[in-house]
Amino acid sequence: MEASGNTAATELNIQNKSTRVLVDGSPNYRCDYCGQVISEQMKFSAVTIRDPDGEITEHFFCEEECMTSQYPDI
Repeated sequence: MEASGNTAATELNIQNKSTRVLVDGSPNYRCDYCGQVISEQMKFSAVTIRDPDGEITEHFFCEEECMTSQYPDI
């Protein structure tokens, strides 16, 4: 599910919001808002969303500010 920055949290079926740290051997991710690489030992935010078809997607953000920019009502 691609959610726009205008999507209200009440319209999203948010399953989980968490803070994570990549450990040794984990793949690198990119921030879904600004594109910064999220690399090993970097603390980052993640949001898990279930779409209307029941499929789960995870969105990763380098900082809390990027997450709230993408999903302002979280």
